[in-house]
Amino acid sequence: MTTTTIPANAGRTTAVTVDRAELDRRHAAIRKTMVEDGIDLLVLYSSPLRNYDVHFAAHYDLIGCGALVALPLDGEPTLYVGEEWDLERARRVSPLRDVRYEPNLAALCGKLLRTKNSAMTAFEWSDSTFAEEVRSAAGGSVRDASPTLDRAARTKTPVEQALIREAAALADSSFLYSFDKLAEGMPEYQLQAEMEYAMRKGGAVDNFGFFTSGKHNRAIGLVTDKPIENGDLLIFEITPARLNRNYSAQLCRTMSMGAASSAVKEKFKIITEALEAGLEIVKPGTLVCDLVSAQDSVISRYGFGDYCKPPYMRARGHGFGIGRTDLAPKNKRQLEAGMAMIVHPNQYFPDVGYLALGEMIIVTDTGYERLCGLDRKVYEKV
Repeated sequence: MTTTTIPANAGRTTAVTVDRAELDRRHAAIRKTMVEDGIDLLVLYSSPLRNYDVHFAAHYDLIGCGALVALPLDGEPTLYVGEEWDLERARRVSPLRDVRYEPNLAALCGKLLRTKNSAMTAFEWSDSTFAEEVRSAAGGSVRDASPTLDRAARTKTPVEQALIREAAALADSSFLYSFDKLAEGMPEYQLQAEMEYAMRKGGAVDNFGFFTSGKHNRAIGLVTDKPIENGDLLIFEITPARLNRNYSAQLCRTMSMGAASSAVKEKFKIITEALEAGLEIVKPGTLVCDLVSAQDSVISRYGFGDYCKPPYMRARGHGFGIGRTDLAPKNKRQLEAGMAMIVHPNQYFPDVGYLALGEMIIVTDTGYERLCGLDRKVYEKV
């Protein structure tokens, strides 16, 4: 048996630096959409429930109760942190020049939102007490600017792309590591723990993952204490992140405990063909709905069109974090160079159950960059 060893720096293929020049690029993109939306002051907020926005604008990971960045259309942005004990770290990790402690972030938000043509992101992620205090201090309703930020972050900078490549390398290596560790009788949670260990050792800050085993899986779900048995199919949707969930990369794959049946291999060839058909048309200007249709058309041609819609399927892929795009049948958004997403024709078949296959890509000027280095096959543990 070949053993996969996870080096301590797996996935860190480049020396990625998030410096002030990188933040300036992100701020320029945000200011462009602020102009489009008539916003002169943008308050980017992060709560413990969702820390994307402040990390994107300030390269600061929230630890305490909250944080915000005040970004004017012209002038220097300011990072405010809600915990005095974290001020020193915030000043050390964030490239922003103006970093301050603010004991009452809600009151500050309200005060900033009294500025003409101001708006706020992620307000819906605040708790009810915070939201009520913000509205009271602002003197009324709060304008939502999350769509403004989403458009600015839809395409990734070269630095963000490098981080996503690192996350994709972690997904590959940790999947192979867990395949080596797989043994009959092992509970699902133990295999999940092996995968989590490999990702964390390699530098992942998070892994949003699903994994299910069984002889006829109907969907991918959360792990249980079910023992993995001979003849089980193991379906994975694993998503390591580098630095922040904004820089996540997903991998979808199928394992078999023992040799896979001919029926399973036959159905896996169908979703492989569907994936390749979708990727074939990826380029700037392609409509998202056409990318979905290219995958569904292949599966439908083999007689499984009724299973290409809810409750069996929802989307054929998606992005991550701020600027996420869902590959959904009615999404008429055009692909743009710099978008990062997973394309996954994961599919339920009535005879063999649910099979998983999906790969992370970055849209380029002429097509796409494949970030997955794994074979497109059922990984059989025999």
